[in-house]
Amino acid sequence: MSKVVLLVEDNDFIRNMYQLKLAKADLTVIEAIDGRMALERITAQKPDLVLLDLMMPNVGGLEVLRDLKKQGMLPDLPVIVLTNVMDPQTIDQAKELGAKDYIVKTDLTPSQVIDKLKPFIK
Repeated sequence: MSKVVLLVEDNDFIRNMYQLKLAKADLTVIEAIDGRMALERITAQKPDLVLLDLMMPNVGGLEVLRDLKKQGMLPDLPVIVLTNVMDPQTIDQAKELGAKDYIVKTDLTPSQVIDKLKPFIK
């Protein structure tokens, strides 16, 4: 059975690009365009991994991490931050909140990002 990845990204182009790459890697992709939708999808669909942008309308990625941590979901749900925010304080904050990894979009190609996800979706 295919592993399910929740892709949380408000930029249509980036979301579509990663959706295609994830699907080619034999992963089932569900999408959310903001943090509020992400939290709803996590509760309803129980993904195997969350690929989470930080800068989004309504509810941002750090708020999603805070909420998941408060609900005690993070030990069992790997969340990988995928963002262009390079601020060391934000990186530390995301990791303290429970993100398993922090990837800056511009540092890696989509294929390299997929490779970094593999250890978390055995």
